[in-house]
Amino acid sequence: MPAQSEAELKLLHHLYEKILAREITTFANLVEYVSKLKHPGKIDKVIHKSFLLIKELHWGFFKDLNRANYTKLWKELVLPYGDFKKEGDLKRNISISNIFVAMLDIHGYTKFCQESKGNLSRLRKLDEFLHDGIIKIAGCNHALATRERGDEIIIIAASATDTIKTTLEIINSFSKRSVIRDRTVQRNRKDFSIILPDFKITAGIAGGNLTTPLIVTESGLLSGYLINTAARLQSRANELSPKESKIMAVQSVYNSYLKENKVVKSNLYAKNLIFFFNSGPVSFKGVKLYSYEIIFKKEERYREKYVKLMEVLYDSLKQQLWKQKIFLDLIAAVSEALSRMPSFSIEIANIVDPGQRGKITNVFLLQLCSKASQMYDKEDDYPSAISLLGQIQLLLEQVPGFDMLLYNYVAEINVKYTELMKAFNQKLEHEIEERIDSIFNEQYKSAYLNSKKAAITYEKLRSYAKKSKALSKKKFIWYNLIEENRNMLELEIYSGKK
Repeated sequence: MPAQSEAELKLLHHLYEKILAREITTFANLVEYVSKLKHPGKIDKVIHKSFLLIKELHWGFFKDLNRANYTKLWKELVLPYGDFKKEGDLKRNISISNIFVAMLDIHGYTKFCQESKGNLSRLRKLDEFLHDGIIKIAGCNHALATRERGDEIIIIAASATDTIKTTLEIINSFSKRSVIRDRTVQRNRKDFSIILPDFKITAGIAGGNLTTPLIVTESGLLSGYLINTAARLQSRANELSPKESKIMAVQSVYNSYLKENKVVKSNLYAKNLIFFFNSGPVSFKGVKLYSYEIIFKKEERYREKYVKLMEVLYDSLKQQLWKQKIFLDLIAAVSEALSRMPSFSIEIANIVDPGQRGKITNVFLLQLCSKASQMYDKEDDYPSAISLLGQIQLLLEQVPGFDMLLYNYVAEINVKYTELMKAFNQKLEHEIEERIDSIFNEQYKSAYLNSKKAAITYEKLRSYAKKSKALSKKKFIWYNLIEENRNMLELEIYSGKK
């Protein structure tokens, strides 16, 4: 037996040399090479130890992957070889629906490092937490995690539920206080709470689709559409929430989450700890994604109450219903958001006279929304309605905590209508000249014609004229302009550089 043990050690030493020299780089290569040696006796342990070295050198991100602890991931990511159960080769080009990637960004990481440059123990503690703490959190959820480029974290799991739960637990662990106060979502901050500040995390999650490949390079690095999609969604989360934690996901992640929890209900699902808020389509450079925000804070759950109105707005935009629906659907969504969000009272500068100050409240803005809807739908007073929409946008910008996604839609739709209004005013001007006798009596007609020399009086009378019921073609002109400018009216919520 000792002689055989010595033979095994010699074989192991020989195989290590071959692996380190990169003459053997895969498990398949290893088995084929050993079979040619025709070594006597059982050498399963030698082969397994050699496989571990191959993993360490060539599997990169996946070097800690094993069948015992990551059963689902192992099944999805590793090509089996023969009768070997614990060994295999890493798939290098993966297009399977059961792989999910999360990209996380730590807000305030650079600032913390700059402030702690004279305190190496603090930096070491953060580094330790980013390495050991993150891996431990992921491992408890059957996921793999690694730190990238200082303030980035990548998570890979074989289910949407595991990916989301890992992301939530990392957010919880980086927070001074748990953002989800439920035992389902753990908080692993022990030994670090005194050292670490309150970090915020934005995350993007992709996966659950056969057409989104994940590429593993020869050195074990990740690339491909799946990782790019997660990064884009993380960037979008950053745009919508630069100061607070937020998670964005593609639609296929939402679909997978529902499918997984129909089979076996997770505590995350059973306790209704998260809500998928339909964020509509968002365009990035060269690609359009249908996205969802994963709402996990109790104080934001009021947004569930108007998500259906947002979906109606998305559908109206898709169908390009600019004549009537888009304006009214937008106002309806804003009104519901103002009704559902916490009450506020903010002192601001007067829009017309910055020297004066006033207060804006939920009720005040709701009144403006009601007025805008009335002007557009009942009075056909499109100029005043669009002007009021612009004022509503300026005021919403100053409301802390107002839904940034909905604000994006207010801003983008206002731009489109404002552009259209320029052409509308020109056409209406022509209508006024043609129907001047029907609009004004002789006294006002004379005043109107003379007032062209006095701009202020002229503008007031023109505004009055535009509201006149004698202009029966207002709706026709407005709708006709929408038809003529459909290409200009195409609206995309864009993220990042164009």
